[in-house]
Amino acid sequence: MIKNIIFDVYGTLISTGTGSVDATKAIFSKYNIVEDADEIYKKWKKIHKENIFSLEEFITEEEIFIKDLEKLFDLYGITDNPRTAIKPMLDSLVDRKLFEETESVINKLSEDYNIAIGSTTDTNPLMHNIEGTSLQRINPIFTSEMLRVYKPNARFYLEILNRTKWKAEECLFVGDSLDDDVIGPMKVGMKPILIDRKKRYVSIPEGVRKIKSLTELCVSLKD
Repeated sequence: MIKNIIFDVYGTLISTGTGSVDATKAIFSKYNIVEDADEIYKKWKKIHKENIFSLEEFITEEEIFIKDLEKLFDLYGITDNPRTAIKPMLDSLVDRKLFEETESVINKLSEDYNIAIGSTTDTNPLMHNIEGTSLQRINPIFTSEMLRVYKPNARFYLEILNRTKWKAEECLFVGDSLDDDVIGPMKVGMKPILIDRKKRYVSIPEGVRKIKSLTELCVSLKD
């Protein structure tokens, strides 16, 4: 029986919009790069994931973004300092908006379930984004910075279970990433639901439910 629901944040409760691509454009526009910002950002996302997987010791996501940009600058032969050039990307992490249905769904589910957040993010940007919304009342909130580990490392989910004293089989993990929010939670015994707003996933693990919006989650939990 599900008693607890753990939500990913970005792409699940909060929209990232075009902020990351816009930030990429702001950073690279002065360098006369032939590729457009969308293509550069695709490379950035790949590098970001690789940098997270290759970590031997925890560093904040801000530091990972700087490492990402350093690799991109090397790739394009840019000699500027990535630590000073990164500002548009860091600025894009705040002032992100909730999806239209987020607050009503969270308020409704809070009547019957314990609600938590489990997100790969530094803590300050997340707290800024949820300030003044109903998400601010969610307790507990876990970020990768708090837990000192990133999804989909099993320690991320196990640490949440350890700190909440919840049982894995009583937890539902809801998110938009197949690796981070489905396969990772499944490895520790949690039940996942994949939210696929952009219809990115054709193949998902057998038995995993896929929804297109948070509104569908309320219906799924009744089945």
